Amino acid sequence: MNHKSNIGKRGSFIVLPALLLVFCLISAVPVLADHETEYNGTDYAKVYDYDYYTAAHPELAGMSDTSVLRDFVTNGIPNGAQGNAAFSVKSYRNANQDLRGSYGDDYERYVNHFLRTGYRQDRTTTGCDDKIMDPVTEYDGKSYDRVYDFNYYMNKYPSLRSKYALDDFGAIAYFVNTGMNKKQQANEAFNVIWYYNYFSTLRYAYGQDWKRYYERYQQKGYRKGKVKPCPSIKNVIRYYKYKGRKVDLSAIYDFEYYTKHNSAAYKFWKKQDDAGAVKHFVETGMLLSLKGKAGVSARKTKYKNLRKKLHPHLSDNAYIKANKYKSRTRYLVLINQEAHQVYIFYGKKGAWTLKMRFPCVVGKPSTPTPTGTFCMGVKGLYFDPEEGGGRCWYYSAIYGPFLFHSVIYARESAPLHITDGTMGASVSHGCVRLSLANAKWIYDNVPSGTTVISYNRPW
Repeated sequence: MNHKSNIGKRGSFIVLPALLLVFCLISAVPVLADHETEYNGTDYAKVYDYDYYTAAHPELAGMSDTSVLRDFVTNGIPNGAQGNAAFSVKSYRNANQDLRGSYGDDYERYVNHFLRTGYRQDRTTTGCDDKIMDPVTEYDGKSYDRVYDFNYYMNKYPSLRSKYALDDFGAIAYFVNTGMNKKQQANEAFNVIWYYNYFSTLRYAYGQDWKRYYERYQQKGYRKGKVKPCPSIKNVIRYYKYKGRKVDLSAIYDFEYYTKHNSAAYKFWKKQDDAGAVKHFVETGMLLSLKGKAGVSARKTKYKNLRKKLHPHLSDNAYIKANKYKSRTRYLVLINQEAHQVYIFYGKKGAWTLKMRFPCVVGKPSTPTPTGTFCMGVKGLYFDPEEGGGRCWYYSAIYGPFLFHSVIYARESAPLHITDGTMGASVSHGCVRLSLANAKWIYDNVPSGTTVISYNRPW
């Protein structure tokens, strides 16, 4: 027994040193520590892996943990670099519309959001580097989802795709502010040119304000479904709205004839703007006696009757007469002696706008107001006529001794007492008398050098 016991003890002494040797060898093997993931107080472990990042950026291999992490934070993140297999900041941006609307292309904000809260929200973090998810359809508080589809828009216009393929917010801003004015189609359901061509009532109301057609369809028009092909305008407009009612002009107006036979209106034919053309015919063409339809001149009764209805204040044709003349200033003055009216126009030849209209007194038959074309001359505060006494205020010379001036006042230091206030008659010695206010208006506003036309016939 003792012999066996001794043998066992000797075996123990042999095994123990061997175990100690193995332990020492294992202890001598170096233990690899985890790489640094904290920089300036922020832990980037959820978005960064040293081995992944250096594999993607070989030029950084072999550099210290601190140097590689610093490069990731200061260079990689701002440029959208991916730091580990589980998180791509570009995908995080492209997949989350709510963040794109707030952060734009500021990648640092996306990373910070993910580190703070995003990692708990089950958001997409990979697989969308080259595509936008859930593209925005709202701009400036308005939805355009019925006239706009981001992917359709990008595919239809390659030049826009090259710029906005990963910028849905920029794309819809461009569409609303520029694309609509260019009549661009942004989804399959709505073609603004077809919509314009089909609805004459909208053409009359909106003209070629293209944005209003998109907005109309977005708000109401979509209820009628997809816009049907309509390559040319339907129901060409031949009416004009006057005091809320449609005035039929078909007897004296034809869109094609008017736009092709009047150079000032040809632009409406080129743009297929029938609403603009009919408004131009009424508001300008009729005043210039332009022919609107083959065989119907401005001398025809039906033309005259419609012009009288639409322009009742032009019964004496002063507007038509004015547009035949030019002036050295922005003003033109007409004196219709027969109607006892003075007209003040503003603008230029062929585009005069009636600014003021005054009743007046003109010369009596024995001392008539001269007729012809004159140039307004000197002005003065007042003068005292030789005949009959009195005082006339705010004069502007027409021709020689013939003037615009006020009715006759007493000879006082101020125009207080009228001695002859006759109006709408032919009783002067040749001057054109006006009320004090109207004489002062010409004195104050119509410059010397202005053309003055004096006539005693309607034309």
